[in-house]
Amino acid sequence: MKKTILVAITGGIAAYKAADVISGLKASGHKVNVITTDNALNFITPTVIGAISDGNYYTDKDPNKIMHIELAQSCDLFLCVPATANTIAKFANGIADNIVTSTFLALPQTTKKVICPAMNTKMYENYITQRNITQLKTGRMNEKYDCKIIEPVQGLLACGAVGIGKLDKPRNIVGIVNELLNDEPIWHFPLDLKLLGTTNDSNSYFRININKDVEIPITPHVGSFGVRRKFDRHRGVDLYAPEKSLVFAVEDGEVKMKRPWTGTRADCDWWEDTDALLVEGRSGLVVYGEIEIAPNLKEGDKVKRGEVIGFVKRVLKKDKGRPMSMLHIELRKPGFYKNIDKSWEDDNMPNGVLDPTNQLIRCMNNTLV
Repeated sequence: MKKTILVAITGGIAAYKAADVISGLKASGHKVNVITTDNALNFITPTVIGAISDGNYYTDKDPNKIMHIELAQSCDLFLCVPATANTIAKFANGIADNIVTSTFLALPQTTKKVICPAMNTKMYENYITQRNITQLKTGRMNEKYDCKIIEPVQGLLACGAVGIGKLDKPRNIVGIVNELLNDEPIWHFPLDLKLLGTTNDSNSYFRININKDVEIPITPHVGSFGVRRKFDRHRGVDLYAPEKSLVFAVEDGEVKMKRPWTGTRADCDWWEDTDALLVEGRSGLVVYGEIEIAPNLKEGDKVKRGEVIGFVKRVLKKDKGRPMSMLHIELRKPGFYKNIDKSWEDDNMPNGVLDPTNQLIRCMNNTLV
């Protein structure tokens, strides 16, 4: 997902936080170029900016190059952090009197644009500022020119007052930018249950209503991806759900295989008989395990995102104080059909097995919006 991000820093007190944003973007694997207004240098030094940007830093004071066109055309996303009321007004009204505003005006319509306002509450709530922000949000001239606005938050401001206008946390800004740049499809959540978020507590199922609620386990939860268990290293994610819970396709795909997953037919007679459906789509090969497959589905069939493909079956033979049924989700590289669950002695994660946790979390967050 490596992209080129152009970070514009303007002259607000929150300019120093741009250093953390840039560091976070670089840690995510992106290339970052930086431009600043002259006023921004009253709050963050060129030495700091140059160091964190690996020297990819440009200002109006460089007499050797006119860079705004080149920078505008070469970035995948433009991020202004922080954006002052003055710069927002210039963006909204097409004023190009410095490298930041000139570059903004030269951005292609399809380039993603993110604006992070930060200022005094009175300035932020002023009708003129709100009008300018609305124009940037809605794309006054063309809907393709819409900007993503990361609204400021409530907090202690530089003037000593408490109110809205504080720049959001750098990690939140980085997270939003990464999501905007993520080209992977957002899954449909595979169960029709109330989503409670994520958990790393192995006993979390004692606190949820298994008939209504579902969580996404993350390590060291016993149902999370990669956790070391008694006989194996877990190769998928278990979503605890009551028997007969409908299972939906997370994305469009083609049924590649139907096969026994647990029980006598799968040489795992310490579990109840369940099946697995292997569907190959844009994300890879998705394995829906511990289910009963919809009887109308056969190999070669096309399935649509959100289509019912089966229902959850009971998998545990004995009540050990935890849910007896669950949907097991695996994600693999295309074409990896091998029944790896028979390799109990293999402690390593087989090549071709991917972690579906982030995909599940993304679609959960999208569902909760």
